[in-house]
Amino acid sequence: MKKIFYQGFTFTNSDGKTDNWTLAIGNQVRVGSLFELRRQVHFFTELGILPPPKVSQASLSLKVKK
Repeated sequence: MKKIFYQGFTFTNSDGKTDNWTLAIGNQVRVGSLFELRRQVHFFTELGILPPPKVSQASLSLKVKK
């Protein structure tokens, strides 16, 4: 299984095909090309209807140290 983390969202590819990616946001699952799913993330982010991306504990500790 391949995973790509993009702007706090996780794209997964369990089939090994480059054009078959899955994006899960809440209870919705979208399947499509990486280009199409990235475009949807940008579109819904601009509309302000996506939940805020998950922030890892490591990035939180980096923000605190600054």
